[in-house]
Amino acid sequence: MDSLTPQSRNTAVLRIGGRTLARNTLLNLAGQVIPMLAGFATLPYVVRHLGEDRFGLLSLVWIIIGYFALFDFGIGPATTKFVAELLGSGEVERLPGVVWTALATQTSFGVVAGAVLAAISPELIDRLLNVPPAMRSEAHFIFFVLALCLPIGFATGTFQGVLGASQRFDLVNGVGIPTLVLYYTLPAIGLRLGYGLRGIVVLLVLGRVAALVGYAILSFRLHPTLWAPPVIHRSLVRPLLGFGGWVAVAGAVSPVLVYCDRFFMGALLSVAAVGIYTPPYMLATKLSIFPNSLAGVLFPAFSTYAGRGDHGWIRNTLARSLSYLLVIMGPVTLILVFFARPILTLWLGAGFSPQGIRVLQILAVGAAINSIAIVPYNLLQGMGRPDLNAKFHLIEIPIHLGLLWFLIRQFGLPGAAWAWSARVVIDFLLLMVASLVVTGSSVRLVARRALTGTLGMLAALTVALGLCWMGTHSLGLRILFAALLNAAFLAGIWYCILDIEERQHITNLLRPSRDARARATALGATTHPTCAATD
Repeated sequence: MDSLTPQSRNTAVLRIGGRTLARNTLLNLAGQVIPMLAGFATLPYVVRHLGEDRFGLLSLVWIIIGYFALFDFGIGPATTKFVAELLGSGEVERLPGVVWTALATQTSFGVVAGAVLAAISPELIDRLLNVPPAMRSEAHFIFFVLALCLPIGFATGTFQGVLGASQRFDLVNGVGIPTLVLYYTLPAIGLRLGYGLRGIVVLLVLGRVAALVGYAILSFRLHPTLWAPPVIHRSLVRPLLGFGGWVAVAGAVSPVLVYCDRFFMGALLSVAAVGIYTPPYMLATKLSIFPNSLAGVLFPAFSTYAGRGDHGWIRNTLARSLSYLLVIMGPVTLILVFFARPILTLWLGAGFSPQGIRVLQILAVGAAINSIAIVPYNLLQGMGRPDLNAKFHLIEIPIHLGLLWFLIRQFGLPGAAWAWSARVVIDFLLLMVASLVVTGSSVRLVARRALTGTLGMLAALTVALGLCWMGTHSLGLRILFAALLNAAFLAGIWYCILDIEERQHITNLLRPSRDARARATALGATTHPTCAATD
């Protein structure tokens, strides 16, 4: 259960159980799916009524905000890391120093980023972005408002990190879901009220202000020690930047690894090839929605137990997380592989290029491996080694570029998919080896019966699905056989792979919690809170 109960500040420690991890993962999943559905629902209306030019400008604004987020130099994740360590070791009295120092640092970077954006916006608007002359005055106003808004967005990351480090993802998503839903729906609401693009951007900025206020209030109520007079420790700035800087490097390199394949295809094949490749890529990478939800929970959890020095819990959670993700991702990946043709036909029509089928099949396997790599990636960050993640990305850039050049020239679009999938396999292997070394684990310890047994059952499921495909050409029968085989796979996992404790974890997760009412009133319950999450 989760509870906030009074204890002395020196014994206030955060304990995390399997049920807490699972519940928080589901909360994060809802935090991704609900806003995504809101976006799908409102986007056609916004595009139709805003017009292509102004919607294009709005889209560029979103992209620029995303890239300028790198100016916080990873202080948000660093805040999560350091706060989680303090909660893990029971040093709650040190929270104000860390939080206020992180807030001051992030806000300062936000001011710098805003000043840079304001300074370069005339060049962006008048030359680089090719904004129509009739819209340039509007664009200058919008970019100025966004420049003012950047410090607000940066400061929000500090308080969001405090709540995440405390494993209070009910609170994170309690603010985050409405905020993101408004992020997608406010343009439609503004258009309905007769506002132009200026008014819509102002509404979006007000939404971000509301999010900052919400996260701050919840952080102060959860940790009343933050009400102490603000204290900024200069000695903490360097560790925050040391950790966050490597996170920022990995974040800056990732877009190169993610998007360079499209540029190679455009140069070596054609722009039309990019159009064929992109839909299967988008579909395959949507597999990461559940692992990303788990990642947001694992990073502060690993940080908490790293601060406590409990490597046994970390090793056990690494092995279990890999096993659980294989159980979830394996069948979904096989569905995409075997049903690639009907899925693409249903989605994009019978006229879509047959090359997209092979691309989807290859990318689905790569995307599944990339999703599982999220576990060791967050373990290394939680153990205080984000430098390894960044260095691995830097190592992978020349390898990926070389593979893209060679495989696209040899095999066309499938070659691009093979290059991307090969790169993520290399990334996964590097992350796993590093995780084993950092935690002092052996391959035998991680590759326990649950993991090896799951891999064996996935192999059996693959063979069975392949035999069904060769035995019948009826889509209806193939769907029926796939459903039955996946049900048999899940039953086999439940009865043959999961142990009694793991089955109890899942049963407890599905059973309504007896202390839900206590959790709802926990925020105002204590003076020196202890966050306890046990099964």
